[in-house]
Amino acid sequence: MRVKGRKRCISIVYNLKKWRRKYFTRALITVFIVFTIAVWVNAFGMSMEKRPVKSEKNLSRIVLGILADQQLMNTLVNASQQTWIPAFPYDIFYFVGRSHEHPPQFSPKLNVIKLPTDDNEYPPVNKTFLMWKYFYSQHLFDYAYFMAIDADTYVNVENLQIMLNKIKCQDCYVGYPAIGEAYERTRLGILAPYCLGMGYVIARNTLLRFASHIDICRQSTVANHSDTELGRCIYRFASGTSCSQAQMPLERVMYTTNNQGNIVPFKRDSRGRLIIEFPKAPPTRFFRAALVHPLKTADAFHQFHRQVTLQLRPILPPAFLDGSCVANPIIQKETYPRSRSPVECRLQIPKQSAFNLSSLSAFVITLPKFERRLQRTIQNFEKHNIRLQPFYGISNASVPKTTKLTKGEWNLRLTMTHLMQTIINAKLQQVLIVEDDAIPHRRFSQRFQEVIDDHRCRECVSGGILMLGSTTWFPGWRTLDKYKNVEKGTCRNICTENYGSFAVLLHQATFQPILDWLKAENMTQPYDFIFAHLVRLGYPVRLTFPNLVITDVRHNSTIQPRPLSSNFHNLTVRARIHRWTIENYMISSSDTIY
Repeated sequence: MRVKGRKRCISIVYNLKKWRRKYFTRALITVFIVFTIAVWVNAFGMSMEKRPVKSEKNLSRIVLGILADQQLMNTLVNASQQTWIPAFPYDIFYFVGRSHEHPPQFSPKLNVIKLPTDDNEYPPVNKTFLMWKYFYSQHLFDYAYFMAIDADTYVNVENLQIMLNKIKCQDCYVGYPAIGEAYERTRLGILAPYCLGMGYVIARNTLLRFASHIDICRQSTVANHSDTELGRCIYRFASGTSCSQAQMPLERVMYTTNNQGNIVPFKRDSRGRLIIEFPKAPPTRFFRAALVHPLKTADAFHQFHRQVTLQLRPILPPAFLDGSCVANPIIQKETYPRSRSPVECRLQIPKQSAFNLSSLSAFVITLPKFERRLQRTIQNFEKHNIRLQPFYGISNASVPKTTKLTKGEWNLRLTMTHLMQTIINAKLQQVLIVEDDAIPHRRFSQRFQEVIDDHRCRECVSGGILMLGSTTWFPGWRTLDKYKNVEKGTCRNICTENYGSFAVLLHQATFQPILDWLKAENMTQPYDFIFAHLVRLGYPVRLTFPNLVITDVRHNSTIQPRPLSSNFHNLTVRARIHRWTIENYMISSSDTIY
């Protein structure tokens, strides 16, 4: 019994030692694997605990990588976050390098990946390869398609979604095809195009094929361009896959123009980067594009985003007219008489509820000494369910010596400055502004509803200015009559000789541009010039014809006094000039109109 017990004890001790050796070895292997993974993950600037969690808005189809640097994160990327990114429905990662200076602290809400390479590298060859290595190692099976853009690329989200929805391929590389600079084509070693770095899409299967060979590609570069080298790598290791053309336009800013409409060539800085000024009046093809590149300043992002969202179609220099349209072909031709006649843009009108005159915010500009005239105008508009709020203007401000405006013109500018600031502070959406001598059409309500139902009128109501009346003189009619075979509708494009601030319907989109124009130190024109100015910016500004409102000219004007001109105050003469049919307006039969 003792022998058996001793053997059993020896067996237990032996098995215990064997078990310790076996599991100790496994433990060592486990520790080694965990340590290796931790070091490898740390090489990409993030720990396992800090790995970004997929957002709720991710559709598991597309992910976007924005290639930037730490400085661009505070400029161009910040501008993108204030413009197009809020409407972008997919996950976004921001890729920067490592800086030897004091690195900025980024919001934890942003997926900022610090790659193990110099942040100031240009061209960003290593940064580009490491971005794709990150996607391959961390998110290969999280998304079907991987998209990358440069930080100076603007994304038209609506157009991009159309483009992405058309991508169905499993092994593709989609973007703006290029074949490289002429001097380096023989060294590239590819027989098909690569995608420009402005923006491109890579399918998961394509990423799976080439990404494991990225280190080889980094060690065998032959060109000084990140997009070229990436294209070589994909072509080499993804079975000859090359860049295919995206099914939505991707536009490059190749040149801009000066104030005379002449092309201005670009220059390069000391590092070889293009110094590009984004045009103030972009060609129409930019608005149809999914991506536009490059925009080199935050101001350019905000300017173009405003033009995209408000559908602004500005007056264009002749160099941009090919394939373009404008909001107002008449003023386009007046601005550049020798250019060809452009096409008028047709804008998309958002769905809105029925327009109710009784709920319309409306102001009447007046002065304290004109109470009788004011009450008459208020009563006339009340008959059409429009309740005018008096806004008392400025009349005694001195005219600066730097301007040639009359005292009345200068005081009207000051009055409109105060009124527009009041409207903006009140956060109004739509405003009717009339002067205290405005006379509405007898069938104003019915005619106004006809205006609202017209598409070209609705374009102005939904994002521009609708002039309900105008004092158009002979030079203006000479211009407008040239277009009488084209301008036949209820609402017609104005020319630079259309005047009439006595009855205008303004959309919220025009409030700030009007105020900016009024406050500009170098802009000392009469207020009536604001309408042509907004047309040049791309806003739709049209005139109802026949006019829904006329102005009572029988009293002396405070804007341009002409006490010795009898014809100027003769309503019959003026009606003939301005093409008003007097009996259609709310003038009492007892009134003296001569």
